[in-house]
Amino acid sequence: MKICDLTQIYSPVGGGVRSYLMAKRDFIRRKTSHEHLLIVPGEKTEQVEGGRTQIWTVRGPTVNATSRYRWMMDLPALLKILYAERPDVVEAGDPYHAAMVARNWANRRGARFYMFYHSHFPDALLRTVLKFAGSWARGVTEQWAADYLRNLAQSGQGVFVASRHLIGVLRGWGVPRLQFLPLGMETEVFQPVSDDRRLALRKKLGLPEKTQVILYVGRFSPDKDTSLLLRAWEKMEEIQPEGWTGVMVGDGQMKGDVEKFIRKHPRIRHVPYLQTQRELAEWYQAADLLIHPGRWETFGLVLLEAQACGLPVIGFRGGAMEEQAADHQDWPRGRSSVDLAEATILRLGSLTRALRDKVARHVQDHFSWEKTFTRQMEVYESSE
Repeated sequence: MKICDLTQIYSPVGGGVRSYLMAKRDFIRRKTSHEHLLIVPGEKTEQVEGGRTQIWTVRGPTVNATSRYRWMMDLPALLKILYAERPDVVEAGDPYHAAMVARNWANRRGARFYMFYHSHFPDALLRTVLKFAGSWARGVTEQWAADYLRNLAQSGQGVFVASRHLIGVLRGWGVPRLQFLPLGMETEVFQPVSDDRRLALRKKLGLPEKTQVILYVGRFSPDKDTSLLLRAWEKMEEIQPEGWTGVMVGDGQMKGDVEKFIRKHPRIRHVPYLQTQRELAEWYQAADLLIHPGRWETFGLVLLEAQACGLPVIGFRGGAMEEQAADHQDWPRGRSSVDLAEATILRLGSLTRALRDKVARHVQDHFSWEKTFTRQMEVYESSE
């Protein structure tokens, strides 16, 4: 069986969708006899890797001047690749125009079309619409998004969704054939460490030995609520001016805003995007708490990675992320920067070694890429 994944939510330097796709390719190589074809946007249309797990890029411009993401605009080239490779399964990792082209191709050629609902795209639409049109447009926008998704999925084999929260949302919209499929992480990389190793990592990374370290990992962008996090840091300084420091690991279109903020708030440190998972794991292993300000996350892969390393996490209640958390009783129910700041300061006072052990066991017992892709291959094969 030849499996094709295509998506525009792909950056060559990181992100949750990229982690999913790279782990999937590795699983197919090691555990199956299937072939894999990955099609993502790039500076030009070309084959990047060959063999049993191919990678093709399709030409497209960057989303904006500072983005590491691109649109897949050369749709004739996309069709040419599909016709040449003739995959048996096509999975679209986003609902945009390339997904529609792929679905139509699959229906014509007798291939099986799936979607993976990695991003709750109506939220992105709403942020733009509400900014320019006002709150009256909310209902119209959500209805349009629901109709569009339902139509796109109607003639496919199914829609993979990583959270039960979003399963409920999409079911309410009438999207058919929903498949619950939680994501995973590399259990051999993201692991807890001893207290001695943790202390050694703090020295290696230039972190204070006794001050509590609050870590953020992700893109700096509006959809990741970077502005909310900066406001939360500021409020936390007012509430508790001593005893903690913040670290923001990542990059993105709001990098300038982050750097400007840090110049005025030297307690917060910026670490550029890390090239390897093992480098990232060291930051998780050395920190005391992971903070995630996102209010629109569809899963929250960094929560799994952090907890697997024994790092407790804090985010907002009422969304998809709390499904991954071993302990979310102290998470704020309100959705403001003040709510997050106050809850984080309280959380810092309740961190224990027992809690670190608890969150690590929770993830190691319930989440892994092995579980994710074993289940997914069963779904693919059952529809043959």
